[in-house]
Amino acid sequence: MTVVVRLLPVAALLGLLSPGVVEADETQIVFQERGLENLGIKPAGRRTRNLTFEHTARRDVSGTPDLMAVETVRVVGGIIFVEQARPQSAEFACPSVGIDPVEESGRRLTADIADQRVTGLIYDWELEPLVDFVRSGSDALFTYMGVHGEYHKAFAGKLAGFNLFLLDTFRSIRDPERAHLAVKTAVPGYTTGPDANRVDAQASDALTRWMRRSHLMFTDLDVDFVFRPDEGELIVEGDPYWISLDSRRGGPGRITGRFDDAAATLKANPMVFGSGFRLAKYAALFRYLKADCPEQWQSLRRSVAKHKRELDLYTIPMRQMPYAVR
Repeated sequence: MTVVVRLLPVAALLGLLSPGVVEADETQIVFQERGLENLGIKPAGRRTRNLTFEHTARRDVSGTPDLMAVETVRVVGGIIFVEQARPQSAEFACPSVGIDPVEESGRRLTADIADQRVTGLIYDWELEPLVDFVRSGSDALFTYMGVHGEYHKAFAGKLAGFNLFLLDTFRSIRDPERAHLAVKTAVPGYTTGPDANRVDAQASDALTRWMRRSHLMFTDLDVDFVFRPDEGELIVEGDPYWISLDSRRGGPGRITGRFDDAAATLKANPMVFGSGFRLAKYAALFRYLKADCPEQWQSLRRSVAKHKRELDLYTIPMRQMPYAVR
């Protein structure tokens, strides 16, 4: 049974929230019976104190991020996005982006580009934490370098964070091609939809064979993200990919392999990796707005806050968040 939790934080009761900002009615995720256990995942339980982290990669004088710097390879064995999108042409620069609450999840993000109203494919449960993540200025979304996983605080206790764990530990969990189905709750873009029950064990095996390396990152380093309108759709071209690296000598890391077949990655699990791809694309777009179009960036943030009650958001108690692979 799906449990709906109405959140009335102290800040709201005291009137400390900004005008127009409301708190959401959030749906608490219910897992299948023994769902996490069947994947080989251990939940956090009482070990919630060190589940969050933040990391920003060092930049050189030109602003280029160095993912192989010692301080990054020692902290991030996981998911890190650093790039910024650009418009395909000058006429598409600084679009007005916001939320259309009348639409359904996955169709609510709208942009006005060169006198065209277009819609971006990103689900509410991805969009809301992603805006918070980009606002923070951090690069790393998730890491699993020690005995357990750690989440950027924007994704901790959220369905999007749960999916980041599945994405990063894809090589280690059982039946990864159906891992998202450990979630019992009906979630648009995750457990419901045309690809929700599409399973390709062969594609999953092919990806996990490549992933059997000691240190991996799922990243967008040097990806040229380009956005444009196309027949009513907001298109963000560019895909994240996997790298393996050698970081055993205590110095800077060295890239030793790359898996950038987007189609093969998505076939391994369209729901798990589909979400990861969307986060990368829209993180790049939102970083562009934040850096080059501050007025439009603030407008997007206000729109998300104003319409938060209408968004389909899904939470997971911190004690139930994935902690480690058994």
